[in-house]
Amino acid sequence: RVARQRAASMASMSRNVALLLLGAAAHLFVGGAAGNLRDRPIAGDVIIDLAGGGENGNPWTATSSGPDALTIPASVPGDLITDLQRAGQIGDPLYELNWLNSSIWNDHTWTYRTAFAVPPELLQSLTVGGRLQVVFDGIKMGAHVRLNGVALGNATSQFLRYTFDIDPQVHSLRGGDRENQLEVVFDPSIDVGGRFMACTGGWDWAPYTNTKQGDANTFSKGIWKHVYMVATAPASASITHVVPQISYEGKYPIEPLVDGGHGGFKVDVRVFLSAPAATVGELSFKLDTVTERSAKVAVPAGESVQTLSFEVTAAQVQLWWPAGMGKQQLYELDVTFTPDSGKAVTTQRRVGFRYFALVTGNDTDPEYVKNARSEEGSSAHGMYFRINGAVMWSKGANMIPMEELEGRLNGEAHRILVQSSVDAGMNTLRVWGGGMFLLDEWYEACDELGIIVYHDMQYAQSGHSPAATAVQDAELRHQVRRLSSHASIVIWDGCNECQVKMGTDTEIYATFVMTVVVEEDKSRSIWPSCPAGGWTTGVHQLDARPNGNKLTTPANGPEIEVHGPYLHGTGFPAVNGDFKLDSFDANIPIKVVPGSTGPTFQNVFASEFGAVAMSSFESMAPTLAKEHWGLHSGQPSDKCTSGFLHTCEGDNVMAQRNYPCDNLIDVYFGNRPDSYFNRTGEAIFKQHLYQCMISQALNMKSDIETRRSQNQLGCIVWQLNEIWPTGGWGSLEYGTPVEGQVIGGRWKPLHYLYRRSIYADVMAMCGAGGKCYAKNDGVMPFKGTCEVSALSFADGKTQVLKTYDADLPAGAGTTRFFDVDLSGVDAASHMLIARCESAAGVTASVNEIPLTPPVNMQLPAATVAAHVATTHNSDGSVDITLTSDKVALYVVLTTLAQGRFSDNAFALLPGETKVQFLPFGAKQADMEQLQASLRVEHLQQNMMSQASITFI
Repeated sequence: RVARQRAASMASMSRNVALLLLGAAAHLFVGGAAGNLRDRPIAGDVIIDLAGGGENGNPWTATSSGPDALTIPASVPGDLITDLQRAGQIGDPLYELNWLNSSIWNDHTWTYRTAFAVPPELLQSLTVGGRLQVVFDGIKMGAHVRLNGVALGNATSQFLRYTFDIDPQVHSLRGGDRENQLEVVFDPSIDVGGRFMACTGGWDWAPYTNTKQGDANTFSKGIWKHVYMVATAPASASITHVVPQISYEGKYPIEPLVDGGHGGFKVDVRVFLSAPAATVGELSFKLDTVTERSAKVAVPAGESVQTLSFEVTAAQVQLWWPAGMGKQQLYELDVTFTPDSGKAVTTQRRVGFRYFALVTGNDTDPEYVKNARSEEGSSAHGMYFRINGAVMWSKGANMIPMEELEGRLNGEAHRILVQSSVDAGMNTLRVWGGGMFLLDEWYEACDELGIIVYHDMQYAQSGHSPAATAVQDAELRHQVRRLSSHASIVIWDGCNECQVKMGTDTEIYATFVMTVVVEEDKSRSIWPSCPAGGWTTGVHQLDARPNGNKLTTPANGPEIEVHGPYLHGTGFPAVNGDFKLDSFDANIPIKVVPGSTGPTFQNVFASEFGAVAMSSFESMAPTLAKEHWGLHSGQPSDKCTSGFLHTCEGDNVMAQRNYPCDNLIDVYFGNRPDSYFNRTGEAIFKQHLYQCMISQALNMKSDIETRRSQNQLGCIVWQLNEIWPTGGWGSLEYGTPVEGQVIGGRWKPLHYLYRRSIYADVMAMCGAGGKCYAKNDGVMPFKGTCEVSALSFADGKTQVLKTYDADLPAGAGTTRFFDVDLSGVDAASHMLIARCESAAGVTASVNEIPLTPPVNMQLPAATVAAHVATTHNSDGSVDITLTSDKVALYVVLTTLAQGRFSDNAFALLPGETKVQFLPFGAKQADMEQLQASLRVEHLQQNMMSQASITFI
């Protein structure tokens, strides 16, 4: 069957390519591989798609070495472990401890093969000076690449696009229906120098494997991105990259710029060309309907770069703003090379116009701005962001890869994840340096939805440090060129937690890594590392953009950017966390200490801090045997070594799921004996997981609300998403659409709290002793009220304690402190509700404020019922009516349906409340799945055995 499919595919491809050669005017794809994991291709005269797998595209196989060689169907893009699972050779690698059964994928040399035909017309063009190249957008782990048994080259970096020239004679290229064989041989003896995803094979939120190369853990391998051939006509050139460099032309702005009234922009479009021979032609661009230019250019043989420059005025373009601050205006940029003899080659990018500054001085002081215009390096006042002249409260999370297994990566999941970030009130995501340069779909979604990106280069610890090699130089240049058009990317930095110091081993991040980045992109702010104390030389002091001088860092920079603290899970022998129970202060109520806030005052930027949590039962259960449904799995405890990363001996499946949650549950729900955590079964596991996630939500709520009372203008939590169902740090669950998971990530309770109040621009909070504050971190002034009420658990009645007239100037960092009399409010039987509402009656935030941890609360037994509507709303959502006879706290709805709820993890008052289920990636919610799988929990149910719940 495979042979017949291949023959049919070759014949069809031959016909299709012939048609393209005879009739096409621009580069075109032949074939039909899925859009996922496809970077923007090199623009040539003809592109032949070689990706495929299953019933789609070009057939591939993977074959193991040895006397008992195994051949399986393979998918490209993809990875070996996913191919093995799909072929039925292994089970789900994330189930129980399956990923430790590594011999089948680790102890053999695996060869990926496909066959393809080359139309005679294309082969003929090569005899008269044309060129044919095979392009791999991504190969993970060391590999030899061969065509018809002859070497094309080696691959040693997951992050580098490999382009290999095909010599028709040397590689015995065959035309017509005769097959050519392309092979990628994954050779474990090839040392790749750590140039693959650093969290491959384990981090303190990812599964730890038992395989290594040098000091770095390994896991899967494969052709993880697109593969295709690109043909270039004899007198033409291909376009390999387009790098728009956009610079603001006006004075340094300290007030928000407005459309039609800003200083305009200069654009230098760097076009990278590759020609088989010297040629002449016209290079042109068109910026939407705004402007167009062209120039006659002489293109040398080989690689070259041409630059087209132009200016746009305020009357011609609108500004691009982050989410919540304005519109995300994007413009299509078409770039075309038309040789004097031959057809045009065209490629596209999208660009946005914005001016971003990474600020380390007090730029609210005109004298500072005046002096800093001619100064370099960083100041010590603090760290915050200005965009288009507006100070922004950078609020968001750290993005880790969505997958360990690249064959499972899903473009739509990445888009949904970005949408979930915006819907939770975020405006910033940091691409963490131990992961990967992400999919195009992710960056495009950030552009469209208004997420600014703080982007590490992909360097971290554990065998993934940089070396000034030709491969790493090419990797950095390729990725910066590939991503440079994205308006969302505002900062490049060198690494994760590498502490760049001149005269030490880490100076390489300044002298090599960021120096190469600056050579490719001078239009963005740059930073030594995350965190960092700034630069001594090499950047303009006002905005941290490169100034052309050598990059150096101070010996001991100011602490203007910080990581931590982190609340680790403890109390159980596991690969992460202390075996002994490490208690902590619940920080409920928080301590509010009035002080000066805003960019005028000394400030700090927190780019990592977080708290551990498990995921929902729906997410965790499919990866565990039923007898192991419990926080301690019901198995004997492992024997684990001490240290940050433990080596555990034993078969306890929960010991391998990163952090335990014992200490969090003990602090918020009361001390529990080991026997409680050792219990197993569906009911107790659901209770364990509910308690763990609510504990994380309460801890992070107190943490961020404390920070908002202080002068922190950056708040980037660790972390956004989970890479598998585990004891990790995310507020979004594992987002690959496999069993039990929601595409893009099911929202944990914490994510709903971000949306409702924690990350609202305008909110109010009250702490110990009735010390309160109202906050405006938005770009617009706020006029309205913040009403603080006390909710009685016993009868569900609310009493207004204070209505604060909130007249808050534009932020970021506007804070007004006030007092509320709590003398008549019992913390055990009440919580506070702080509702901020504009003068027009629009609710800005609703903050449910506990005055004591749940363990101390005096709560009535509550019966909660959920009724799912039988018809969709006009937007595809579905109404869910909740009823309760008593106050029920932290009501959490969970479903297997693909989507989220309009609100969750909230206080439900006696009577009837309506929420909506909002679908992901579909026009309408799956009504049948929602009705069948909807589950509702609440606090009393998970603290009192007599609580009940019914479903209608």
